[in-house]
Amino acid sequence: MLVINPIYLLLIIPVFLGWFAQWRVRQSYQKYMKVSNKKGIKGSEVAKALFSHHKLNIPILLTKRPMLNYYNPQGKTLHLSEKIAEHDSITSISIVAHEVEHALQDKQGCKYMVMRNRMAKSLAIMGQFSPLIFMWGIFFRNAIFIYLGIILLFGMAIFALISLPVELNASKRALQTLKKLEIADKEEIKMVATVLRDASLTYFVGAGQRIATFLFIVMILFMAHQI
Repeated sequence: MLVINPIYLLLIIPVFLGWFAQWRVRQSYQKYMKVSNKKGIKGSEVAKALFSHHKLNIPILLTKRPMLNYYNPQGKTLHLSEKIAEHDSITSISIVAHEVEHALQDKQGCKYMVMRNRMAKSLAIMGQFSPLIFMWGIFFRNAIFIYLGIILLFGMAIFALISLPVELNASKRALQTLKKLEIADKEEIKMVATVLRDASLTYFVGAGQRIATFLFIVMILFMAHQI
């Protein structure tokens, strides 16, 4: 009988949850991409309307990659896929509104946004290689690399946790702004809320994966010391 050490569930369960979250996001994305908003406003037009309302002056950079939509706080630029910018779907206005609210968070110096931006600069490269740094330390029995990997993994976990209130607040603001500017009516606001809620699953699962990886590494190290 195959027996799996419970510690490996810290890696297995988050992987399946990650797949589920990505599936939900894609399902929601595709479903509401087929539903046009009643005013026929394109994503790029929504961005400009929100820029005007929030008094933001940010360039919009277009990309052909359909799922690549984000606000870059370092370059102060809004990146939208051509499909989102040029379409009048519920998905388009949801994504655009969410990302524009990130720009407003940045402008207003929101506490968690500032913290995330500072951590992003430090963890942008090193953080992604933290598991490899840890394994390098284990393989060569180098304590410096082992503990450096653990510190970076901890930093990535904290970064993921700090990102949660940033993302949730952006979604909340997006709904409020779309409603206030009457870009979406009551029925459409419910659909926008569904798109943003499904997207939020990835934030929670991502944080869970970072924390689980950190705990897994710490427990492996602890077990190794007991031998």
